[in-house]
Amino acid sequence: MDSSFVSLLEEKARSRRARIGIGLWNADSDLLSGLRSAAEYADLVVVGNSGPVPGAWNVPTEDPCTTLVDLLENGEIDGAVRGNLPAHRTMRCLSRRFNIKVRRIALLDLDGWSFFLGPVGIDEGETISDRLGLAVDGARYLEHLGIEPKVSILSGGRMEDLGRSERVDRSLADGELIASTARSQGVSAAHRGILIESCNGDDLLIAPEGISGNLIFRTLLLLCGANALGAPVMMDEVFVDSSRARGDYTGPVVLASALAGIRRK
Repeated sequence: MDSSFVSLLEEKARSRRARIGIGLWNADSDLLSGLRSAAEYADLVVVGNSGPVPGAWNVPTEDPCTTLVDLLENGEIDGAVRGNLPAHRTMRCLSRRFNIKVRRIALLDLDGWSFFLGPVGIDEGETISDRLGLAVDGARYLEHLGIEPKVSILSGGRMEDLGRSERVDRSLADGELIASTARSQGVSAAHRGILIESCNGDDLLIAPEGISGNLIFRTLLLLCGANALGAPVMMDEVFVDSSRARGDYTGPVVLASALAGIRRK
């Protein structure tokens, strides 16, 4: 995908203006002022202890993780953004309430190339089954967004590195198995080994596991200046995860508002 995909999401968000809940806890003035730009794309519902936010529906609570998920479950909001709430507690609450295994794919835009990346949670993607499911279900998720996805499977070396270590051999074998099994299920998937640079232009990148996926994400976002629009949880409802390291939640709000329109057609 090229950057026109992000522009398309922005247009859909503006036209949809979904009601989007965002969790904020002890947010500073800079973070709160950044909500003004996010309000261009959605009607915001601020959940937490950050005090009245002008132009938003404010829901004060001492348990923002539970309250945010409650609002989503009850249909009081069209979608949710984690904001700066603790990831583990929020995802655990979401998982229990909707009876799902939380799987996220992060949307990044870098130098005109837009793509999804997963796994990005440090405790995700630890098995072949996890990563295969992320590749196949992630591809299906992108198809619902109107994308014919090309999927790249990453692993720990080049194929010619076979024999250098048991860990590398196992990673390469896993990558080959995931790619071939995904192809057998109708997904356009290729095993790229460690050559992440060869993924340029593809739509979904599957990291070897969540720790390396999180490192790739943080490197692109915090060191390389990539634009990160958040990581939607693959579920029927719209929930967009967002890094606490970011200082502006406009991107995740855009993504949630756009998805609220696309996913409910």
